[in-house]
Amino acid sequence: MDKIVLKNKPKLIDWLSGDHIGILQHVQSREFITDAEYDMLKYISVPRKQVIELMDIILGKGEKVCREFLKMLKEDDVNEFSPQLRDWIKTVNNSDTTDNAAQTTPRAQVTSQKNKDCEGGASDNRPIDCEEFLKKKMSPLVQGVKHIDLIVDDLGLHPESVANIRAQATDQNKMRKLLDYINSKTIAERLVDALFRHESDLMNDLLR
Repeated sequence: MDKIVLKNKPKLIDWLSGDHIGILQHVQSREFITDAEYDMLKYISVPRKQVIELMDIILGKGEKVCREFLKMLKEDDVNEFSPQLRDWIKTVNNSDTTDNAAQTTPRAQVTSQKNKDCEGGASDNRPIDCEEFLKKKMSPLVQGVKHIDLIVDDLGLHPESVANIRAQATDQNKMRKLLDYINSKTIAERLVDALFRHESDLMNDLLR
């Protein structure tokens, strides 16, 4: 089922963006996402970006969650806002795994698709554990990051968090404050992606 979600991801993004707030409530109520992931997603103000991030989270959770996600989309109160979604989901057989073996989508494949959707995504050198990387490399990141404002712009943080970061007097203090807000795997990955975009030389040095 994860392959079905991945293959139809562009269409799902278009359809689900039409009721992104409602979809977010449905996936939270079914515990497809964690509270931290929900808090991160609800502060992304652009519907399409919010849905892209949600889809990447769902895909990253593997076969079982993707199956339950598709099952959820079959419910009338979930798909009623989109005739196209309602017609398409009727063609999906949740019990059919012939072409969709029960296996987790390789992370590289999910990341590759995410990069296309987000326009200029992560480097292929992204650490496997972004949270651990940020903890271990906190000191050189605080000292070395020079384009902190561009990085903050890419993260979709809550406006109050952005204001708190930008209120700091130096780039070092801004980076230190930003790292205080990295409280989930998804946010950590987005920060690492932004670091590769805006601080590629520094990141390549840190990964050697």
